[in-house]
Amino acid sequence: MHDPYLPAGCTQADIDARFEPGEPGWVASYVTQLQHRLDRLEATRAEFAADRFEGTYDGMDILGYLDDEMETVRMAMAHPQDTD
Repeated sequence: MHDPYLPAGCTQADIDARFEPGEPGWVASYVTQLQHRLDRLEATRAEFAADRFEGTYDGMDILGYLDDEMETVRMAMAHPQDTD
């Protein structure tokens, strides 16, 4: 049975494998949200990489921004308590 206090698709075993015993409960939900954001950014990047842009911001600028944003999300996922 799914625990209603855990994010959708997340089990207690997932949390136990990823988090330290002393971490606060909000960390699991926060990291799950970050993972969803990273997934959306990766999908957006793949779409933009397939197109060619010219103008004020060309394709390389857009892809560079998305790469930076994805790295920021990965860092927040690796150290979630550093952001509070």
